[in-house]
Amino acid sequence: MKTLCGIQARMSSARLPGKSLLPLNGETVIKRVHDSAKLSDVFYEVVVLTSIDKTDDELCNYLEGQNIKFIRGSLNNVLSRFIDATKVYECSNVVRLTGDNPLIDSNVIKDVVDYHLENNFEYTSNIVKRLIPRGNDVECIKKEALIKLNSYKLMDEDLEHVTLYIRKNPNLFRLGSFEKNYNLNNKNLRLTLDYVEDYKLIIEIYDKLNLSNDQNNLYEIDKLFTNNPYLKKINLEVSQTQINEKSW
Repeated sequence: MKTLCGIQARMSSARLPGKSLLPLNGETVIKRVHDSAKLSDVFYEVVVLTSIDKTDDELCNYLEGQNIKFIRGSLNNVLSRFIDATKVYECSNVVRLTGDNPLIDSNVIKDVVDYHLENNFEYTSNIVKRLIPRGNDVECIKKEALIKLNSYKLMDEDLEHVTLYIRKNPNLFRLGSFEKNYNLNNKNLRLTLDYVEDYKLIIEIYDKLNLSNDQNNLYEIDKLFTNNPYLKKINLEVSQTQINEKSW
C-alpha cells in the first residue's frame, strides 16, 4: 500500500507573500517541510503541489535546483492539484501537508499516517481535536475518497482548502481523529507561518535550538517555551484565519 505526500505551497500568499522561500538559517521554509516529510519514512513519494501561475515560477526553479519533485496545477482549485498528483504517482492514500509548517515533527507525521492505515479510515487528521501546537497539522485521505469529493457540490472554499468539505460533512465519510496525548506543557502554541510575527518566532526557535543542524523535535520546542515564556508573546496577537467565522 503506497502513500503519497502532497505539500501544497504557493508564493502569492496575501498575508505573507513569498513565504515558501523565506530563509531559515541557510535553508528555506519549503525545504524544511519537505525534509521533515521525508524523515517520517512513511511515504512512497513526497511532492510539492504548487500552481501554474507565474508567481510560482521562482518556487519551481528553486525546487528543481534542489531536486525536489513538484507538480503545477490550478492556483485556486487546490483539490485538483491533489487529484492530479494521484494520476501521476501510484498511491492508495494521500497525506496533505502545507508548506507553511516548517516546524512539523516527522514523528507526528508518522504517528498520524500509521493510525490512518491501521484503521483503514477514509480520512484521518490530528486537527479535529488539537492536542499539539498548530503547525503540526497532518491529514490523510484515501485516494478514492479524495476523488469522490469531486462528485459533491463544492464551494470555492472547499476547492481551496481540499479537505474542508469532509470536515463540514463528517457523516459522509469514515473518519478518524488522531488524539494522542503528547503530554506537552504548551499545547496551544502557534507554530505555523502566516504573518511576519510568525516568521520572527520561527527564526527565534531555529536560532535557540540550532535546528539547521537537527530535525524538528516537538518536545524540545515545548521545553524551549517552558524555559522561555517570553517567546509566546512574539506572535500572541496573531489570530488564525477563519472560514465562515470558524477556525478550521
